Amino acid sequence: MRRWKYLLNLNYEPEVFVDDITKITEEEWQEHRRSGIGGSDVACIYRVSPWKTANELYHEKMGHQPVVEEERNWVSLEIGHRLEELVVQIFMKKTGLKPYAVRKMFRHPLYPFMIGDIDFFVEKDGEIWVLECKTSFSFNKEEWANDSIPYHYMLQGMHYMSVTNVAGVIFLCLYGNSENTFFIRTLTRDLELEEEMIELERDFWVNNVQADHEPEFYEEPDLVLEAIKKYRKIEPGKTIVLPGELEDVMKKYVQLDAKRAELESQARKVKEQIKEIYIPVQKALGQAEGGELNTGNIIYRVGYTKRVTTAINKAELEKLKLTYPDVYQEYAKTNVSNIFYIKKEEKPA
Repeated sequence: MRRWKYLLNLNYEPEVFVDDITKITEEEWQEHRRSGIGGSDVACIYRVSPWKTANELYHEKMGHQPVVEEERNWVSLEIGHRLEELVVQIFMKKTGLKPYAVRKMFRHPLYPFMIGDIDFFVEKDGEIWVLECKTSFSFNKEEWANDSIPYHYMLQGMHYMSVTNVAGVIFLCLYGNSENTFFIRTLTRDLELEEEMIELERDFWVNNVQADHEPEFYEEPDLVLEAIKKYRKIEPGKTIVLPGELEDVMKKYVQLDAKRAELESQARKVKEQIKEIYIPVQKALGQAEGGELNTGNIIYRVGYTKRVTTAINKAELEKLKLTYPDVYQEYAKTNVSNIFYIKKEEKPA
């Protein structure tokens, strides 16, 4: 990989191009974000974002409206926003440091395609640091284990350091409901990595956004398929002739689909065998809710776990539709989805 070896000019102050982000609308904020690459965008360019592909990022920066609107997890977003102040309070209690909010959107004066709005700043050891607040769940805490920082957040921090020209980033992550479920991680500037990051961001901005050229997909299949669906408008009845180089792909699909069907058939047979094993055990259990078999070193425990579900069966749903049509129309949703398929057909001789 090319090495620039610290050719960066570090004699600059960040430009402010939105003076107060609290005084603009969500639409205005999104419009400003389209004018450059933000901190959370960098992981997409590196193809390591858990949520978004580089192709989706390109469409967003171009202002393309998705055909299929994604459902935003507004509760999760709102929790993260509301807990910001709490996360900062825990940090203050643990460190004695006093962060301060600067609700502006900044732009790199030397690389104007790099932008960012920062949660908080804090002065530490005579230097200014970015303070980045995160919330998570306990099952994600391994991402922060052994003093580590999730890679997509690390890239975000590198971007913010570059835009604001500060010494480092302090990441705060609250993953539980006490101050003991709290991570503090620091990230200092690595100019060699920063040079590479700037070059990748520049390449994306110039050769994809400004050149109006869609990036190829290299991410995980599920993420890619969701991205394709998001911006794909299907024309009913339209059929095209596909290029011949897809023949090997088609053959591979047919082979894998046949293998999947065979494995599913085997799985169904195994399930039937398991049900046959249930029979003598359930007969022996009788009216009891649970039982155990002690064989010396091993104890086998069996029983019933109660599960309560709420549902409306088809007959009751039809009754609701006839009896209370207004209620049915208000709450019933009709979803139309396109199910992708590949079929192999033998041509007649």
